[in-house]
Amino acid sequence: MIKFATAAAVAALTAATLAATTPSATAAEAAPTVSHVHGETGLKLTGYDAAVAEAHGYVIKTTADGMQYTVKKNATPAADVTAQAKAAALWGKSVKPAPGVAAQPDSHDEWNDVCGKAWLDGDAVGGRAIKIESGFNLLPGQAAIFYYWHVHAVDGGGVANHAWGPSGLADRNAWKGTWAPGGLTLGSAYTRLDSDTSYATLDDGSVCHPATLTVYYTIY
Repeated sequence: MIKFATAAAVAALTAATLAATTPSATAAEAAPTVSHVHGETGLKLTGYDAAVAEAHGYVIKTTADGMQYTVKKNATPAADVTAQAKAAALWGKSVKPAPGVAAQPDSHDEWNDVCGKAWLDGDAVGGRAIKIESGFNLLPGQAAIFYYWHVHAVDGGGVANHAWGPSGLADRNAWKGTWAPGGLTLGSAYTRLDSDTSYATLDDGSVCHPATLTVYYTIY
């Protein structure tokens, strides 16, 4: 014989079952923690823009051994020698410190920070979206008057490219840009700062490129 429970007993059993199988509101509404990744690298001197130097009162010269350097127009012989010594350190040709410049290894392949630092941030913010920020910070006393900055993001669905510039800067010591693409593919992904195409041009004509920089995160 089957015995039927009372209405009160059924109600109690139902409440207990729901409590055991239904997540709490707090757990159901909790969002994954934002995945934040930061990377930075040096800005390396790669050459000079003679037109920029000319427009800002500098001239590009070449030493007897073929080294280029930038110096103020009509500089005194002593100032010219100082400019050459500074350029030697910037190019990685000398381990002797030049005025205002830290000693650098004797290697053209060393990604030092003679111009400053480049950086790249990647945030997976949920909703299949990311927030990318990138930029540069020059050394004290240096000023950028022009830049172009290029990154690309790679996820399971393909590659997306984004560029800031080319554009002028009003003697800026630092700059940053933001990009927030959405509709991405869930899973592993990364964003890369491209060395060959990204650069900052300083007011003395110096052209500085960052090393290639990559940050990894997970799209959710």
